[in-house]
Amino acid sequence: LPACASILTSLYPPQHGAGGQLPNFRGLPESVRTVAECFREAGFATASVINVDFLCDSFGMTQGFESVDFEAYPNNIQVRPARATTDAALDWLQSRPHMPFLLLVHYFDPHLVYAPPPEYRRRFASPEDRDNSSWVFGRRNQIVAYRRGTIHFDEATIRRAERLYDGEIAYTDHEVGRLLDGLVELGIADSTIVALTADHGEEFLDHGGFEHGHTLYQELVHVPLILRAARLPAGKVVSQPVAHVDLAPTLCELAGIAPAPTFAGSSLVGLARGASGADRPVVFEGNFWGPPLRGWLQGDYKLILRPNRPPMLFDLVEDPQEHRDLSQTDPERVTRMTADLELARKAMARQTPGGHAPVFLSPEETDRLRALGYTEDAGACSTSPSQPSSQPSGATP
Repeated sequence: LPACASILTSLYPPQHGAGGQLPNFRGLPESVRTVAECFREAGFATASVINVDFLCDSFGMTQGFESVDFEAYPNNIQVRPARATTDAALDWLQSRPHMPFLLLVHYFDPHLVYAPPPEYRRRFASPEDRDNSSWVFGRRNQIVAYRRGTIHFDEATIRRAERLYDGEIAYTDHEVGRLLDGLVELGIADSTIVALTADHGEEFLDHGGFEHGHTLYQELVHVPLILRAARLPAGKVVSQPVAHVDLAPTLCELAGIAPAPTFAGSSLVGLARGASGADRPVVFEGNFWGPPLRGWLQGDYKLILRPNRPPMLFDLVEDPQEHRDLSQTDPERVTRMTADLELARKAMARQTPGGHAPVFLSPEETDRLRALGYTEDAGACSTSPSQPSSQPSGATP
C-alpha cells in the first residue's frame, strides 16, 4: 500500500500517509494529487486493471482513473492469473476511446501462493513438483503461523517454494510480453510509453527470513524499473539509485504534460539520456509485519534504523548482500546519516499536502484482506482457506 501510493503520487510515505495495518489502515486523502489525475486533466483516457483491495477506491487509490477493472478473491489461491489480467488489459486497449491514454496493469502472480501454470511448473519446479500440483505452499494460515513463530520452514522447504516463485516470475514475464505484443498488433507500440516496476521484492533466506514486509534489506527494496519510450535511448542502464517517487514526474515529462506541484520526485528523463545527475539520497519507510523501520541510502552507504535496537550500516559497494554491519566500526557515519535522515523527514513533514485518511472497510473487504494474509488476526474469516490436510515439508509446529 505505501509503495503503490508513492508510485501514484510521487510522495514519500510520511507525506501521503497511506499504510497501516488492520483494523487501522490509512488511505490516500482526496487532497493528494495522483499521476492519473494529471493525465486525465490533460485529456488522457485513464484506466486500471488491478488485483488487490489496496489499489481500490476504499483506499483512495483510484483517484483519476475513469475505468477500474478489479477482481476480488476469496483467498490467496483463487486470484486472477496473469493471463486473465493481460486479457483484461488488451480488452480495454481494443475498446478504448480514440484519445491518448494512461493504463495501469497490476499483476499479482509472483505472490503467495506460488502456483505457476503447468508449463512453467515443469520448467522451474523441484522434481517432485514438476508434474504434481498437490503441494501448496503459502496459504494464509501457514504464513500467519510462520510470522508468529509457531511454524518453522526449513531451508529445503523455502528452496522448493523459491523454484515455484521462479516459475511465477517467468509466467508473468511472458504475459507482460503478450501485453507488449498486443501494442504492436494495435499499431501503437512506437507511440506508447511503457514503464515496468514492482512495489517490493521477496526474501528467500537472504537474511534468515522469508516473504516481504518485514525488513528494509536490498532484496525487498531494490526493485526493477524499466522504461521504454521513443524519446529514450535503447539499452541505456542507469546505475544511480532512483526511487518510486521519480516515476510519476518521469511519465509526465515523457508525455509532455505538467507534473503536479506536490510531486516530491524528479524526472529521470535526463539520466536516461545520459546526463549526469546529483547522487540523491533515497529514503525507505515502514514495515508491515513489525515495528516501523526507517532507511537512508546516501552514496555507497545504507543506514537502517530499528526501534529499541541498534542501527545497522552497510557499504553496498563492498558488501552488496548486506552481511557486514559497520555501525560499530563507523559510529560517526551512523550519527551523521541519522541526522541527515531526520532533516529529510522534517522537510517531508512540511511538504505534506493533506492529512491522513482513515479507511473504513466493509466486512467483505476485511475478510478478503485477511484471506490474502494481510493480517495476523486469528479471528474468524468466513472466506479464508481451510487448514491444509498436512504441513508442508519442513514445517515444524
